[in-house]
Amino acid sequence: MRLHSNKTVLLVFSLSARLEAERKPLFGGQKRNVSKQFFNLLISNTLKVAHKSGVDVVWLDETQQQGDTFAERYTNAYKSLYAQGYTNVVSIGNDTPNLTAKHIQQSIEALATKQVVFGPSKDGGIYLLGLNKAAFNEHTFKNLPWLTSGLATEINALAVANTESYTVLETLVDIDTTKSVLHFAYANPTTVLSSFILKHIYKTEHTAIKITTSVVSSFYASSFLRRGPPSA
Repeated sequence: MRLHSNKTVLLVFSLSARLEAERKPLFGGQKRNVSKQFFNLLISNTLKVAHKSGVDVVWLDETQQQGDTFAERYTNAYKSLYAQGYTNVVSIGNDTPNLTAKHIQQSIEALATKQVVFGPSKDGGIYLLGLNKAAFNEHTFKNLPWLTSGLATEINALAVANTESYTVLETLVDIDTTKSVLHFAYANPTTVLSSFILKHIYKTEHTAIKITTSVVSSFYASSFLRRGPPSA
């Protein structure tokens, strides 16, 4: 296999659609299969965007991740890619449908001169994290407040405290609750994902109508391809 000279890799760190649907039954507990179909659409969309990045892409789901906790698995993924010879690792998940190839390109370009780049999510987390190998500290990385609303603030504070050069991308919305699903559907009415959401949301539990009304009012008121690691 011909090795690539590119020193940047895009990591898609994700759960499979099956496991995502179990942990996030977005269309109701009795509609896990619908949630699974939805996450398959999200994953497919994410991978299409990822492969437009122009760099190597590695997708790791739960069958390939190593560690007992999210922090351990995420840390080990970065360590493994640096060990393979990459200088920069940019990671994304599968739950930010407004993520585009442009966001990824911006992060790759930022790492040409900066050590850290991240994209904050509206809920306080992040949807993208790029690190130069020199900025990666295993202990600090593992002990960040992963999966909390304080993550973006903490990453920003650490970058400032360590006098690391960094870039912050625009804020995007993650989809991880029924409310966020509906917000996305009404904010992006012409997309395939929105059509899927609106087709199925009324077929979930009876309370979906009330939830939809609340979200619509709120909205208008606020109006697997793995290539080889780089050569040394």
